[in-house]
Amino acid sequence: MEFELTDEQGMFQKLARDFADREIEPLAEEIEREGKIPSDMLAKMARVGLLGITAPEEYGGLEQGYLTFILVMEQVHYPCTACTWLLVANELAELLDFAGTKEQKDRFLPPAVDGLSLPGGVFTEAATGSYPTMLTTTARLEDGHWVINGTKRFHTFGHVDGPSLIFARTDEDRISAILVPKNTEGYSCSKPWGLMGLRGMETVDTFLRNVRVPEGNLVGERGKGFDILLMVTAGGRVRQAIQSVACGQRALDEAIGYAKQRTTIRGPISDMQGHRWLFAEMASRVEAARWLTYRAAYLRERGKDVRMESAMAKLFAGQAGEWVASQALKIHGAYGYTTEYKIERIYRAAIAQEVIEGTNEVQRSIVGASLAGD
Repeated sequence: MEFELTDEQGMFQKLARDFADREIEPLAEEIEREGKIPSDMLAKMARVGLLGITAPEEYGGLEQGYLTFILVMEQVHYPCTACTWLLVANELAELLDFAGTKEQKDRFLPPAVDGLSLPGGVFTEAATGSYPTMLTTTARLEDGHWVINGTKRFHTFGHVDGPSLIFARTDEDRISAILVPKNTEGYSCSKPWGLMGLRGMETVDTFLRNVRVPEGNLVGERGKGFDILLMVTAGGRVRQAIQSVACGQRALDEAIGYAKQRTTIRGPISDMQGHRWLFAEMASRVEAARWLTYRAAYLRERGKDVRMESAMAKLFAGQAGEWVASQALKIHGAYGYTTEYKIERIYRAAIAQEVIEGTNEVQRSIVGASLAGD
């Protein structure tokens, strides 16, 4: 069993962290205040290769494994901003490697890797949540095109040009996955939802009214969309877990930095045993969450079914990240409740990972069912 990362993986970690420190961190407060990621951020990510970590070289990618992508995401999320969600091109590459056709790869991957389009995907609906059998969006085949009707909720960057994976009912009791170019005829969106944290992650409702896309935009087999959904959501849980790790690590670093410069008559509060014990507990939870998440990513890279492992990672890491951030805020005392210190923004970002891609209760249900053999 090997716990050391390769030199190449370490290089990509450094590349991502250098980018985050240089391009994201200086803008973090502005992004949160304005609720908008700078329009050139996607192009900047593309120039250093962050959008093509998992994409094949023939499409302009770096052809690295899934674990490397997760290592990169951890560093990009260290500033705890919505910019991390721009890495979605890597998820498109993984999806098309799993179930896409060569024509789909030729058409959709190069612009995504080059930062010329922003892919997406959405299953959730307002009245049904994410429960597959209650899906109401439909797609019928007509003259070589899928005609799609329905409404989707919480569609991240659903209004920004690029392909989006839409799940729709194509048969009476089966769903399919179809790539839909956003903003095509019949496609429209609401204004972005106001978010508690991670502002700039523009999330909209999407309305599909007789949207027509070629039959060849079907990903995988007709009626087998549930298999693709399981693959996509398992990856989503791993991504949320590593973002929790990043938030926890950043909160810990902020707490230690503050404690070292905050003094009492007896010296810095970092010298107090109570704080040092708390630092130890915080660091232990972050490190445990990190390696639980790395393991899920490692197994996924090797083609394993990680539905249970991804749910375990998200459950543990989500709780760890939120708890560490809350303790870090309290270490700041009253200053932690002000916007003058970064910890309040980090705390709001950490909470997101406990509800995005399924609540803690959903993760417990997934793990419990797997353990019980359901």
